[in-house]
Amino acid sequence: MADNLLNCAHCDSQPRFIANRLEAVIVCTGCGISTPPQPLDGGRDHAFAVLQGIWNTRVTPRPTAQHELSAIVRQELTSSDLGTVLALIARNEGNWEERGPLFAAMAEQLLQPEPFLQDLVPAETLLRDADRYRKLMRRAKIIQIDGRPWVHIEPIDALPATVSEELFGGTIILEEFLARALDCAPESSPSVASPLEKKRSP
Repeated sequence: MADNLLNCAHCDSQPRFIANRLEAVIVCTGCGISTPPQPLDGGRDHAFAVLQGIWNTRVTPRPTAQHELSAIVRQELTSSDLGTVLALIARNEGNWEERGPLFAAMAEQLLQPEPFLQDLVPAETLLRDADRYRKLMRRAKIIQIDGRPWVHIEPIDALPATVSEELFGGTIILEEFLARALDCAPESSPSVASPLEKKRSP
């Protein structure tokens, strides 16, 4: 549907037609400028035809709307949003006294150091989860049921986790219980025939 759209006159990037349940716009995938929203009362094809005429003849960006600033400033901005914020500032045509604090708030968020993964998840936790994942992968195998492939994971003894749960006063968090069961499981287990395979064997 977007084959008849010209490249953006400002950055020469490809435009994109975006529609939700109520309205549609054509937006540049490079600098982010867009057409005004068009209602979908007449259908997607009619909305596209109207927006195509606007997009292919536009020479100036659409002015920044107040609701855009209010919506963006409430989000957590990162360095990847720098282009969007600069486009909003460039398209702003007035109300600098009113919108200035919003632009300042967005700039302040962009200047904040971005958290690294190790600050969010400790390295020890990542290593333990990786060890549990490896144990699951070593117990997984592909079985065929009625000509369809299925992933089957060999049973893991959960009795040590149950004992640990009693020692810790009980827990209702399934993830913690499974983690304890995997921590107590050996690195590898002897090959055990799947109950499903036993049923299907002659």
